[in-house]
Amino acid sequence: MLVMKKIFIVVILIIIGAVGVIFINSNKIPAEDFKAPGKSWSSSKKVEDYFVEKLRFTQSDLERQKQSETVGFRPGKGSTLDAIISNLNYYGFIRSEKALRYALENTEDKTQGNQGSLSVGKNGSIDIVASYRISENMTAWELADTLLNKGHYFGPSDEYGYMFMP
Repeated sequence: MLVMKKIFIVVILIIIGAVGVIFINSNKIPAEDFKAPGKSWSSSKKVEDYFVEKLRFTQSDLERQKQSETVGFRPGKGSTLDAIISNLNYYGFIRSEKALRYALENTEDKTQGNQGSLSVGKNGSIDIVASYRISENMTAWELADTLLNKGHYFGPSDEYGYMFMP
């Protein structure tokens, strides 16, 4: 009877261990998801579509914009972290919403957020009334660092109304 109890305990421990390994691996974000998407990455829309629809860019405007490596990103008043991540995914700046969220939560924020900034992770913040220079050639880690540390705060009185600018 004692041997049966030991076998039962060992079997239970093996099952718990296997479930734990499966759970850990199912939550793991593939390294590929952190890579820069690049211009050729397939997404619902591209920032060029935004420029045409919202800023009425012409073909010559788009050609001129192609000379610039980055675009301006302005989250705007009322933005949420989910909305920022979703918009960056929709316009092809990230490969995975989950990867960017992880990068934001695990990148050191070296700047203090201004009034109304969004909290991210333990000590991070993203200023929503600020401008950021971003690119499809940024990894999730580079984009997270930019959003946490490289914003150009313009304050609540300078609301532009456009999410992306050339």
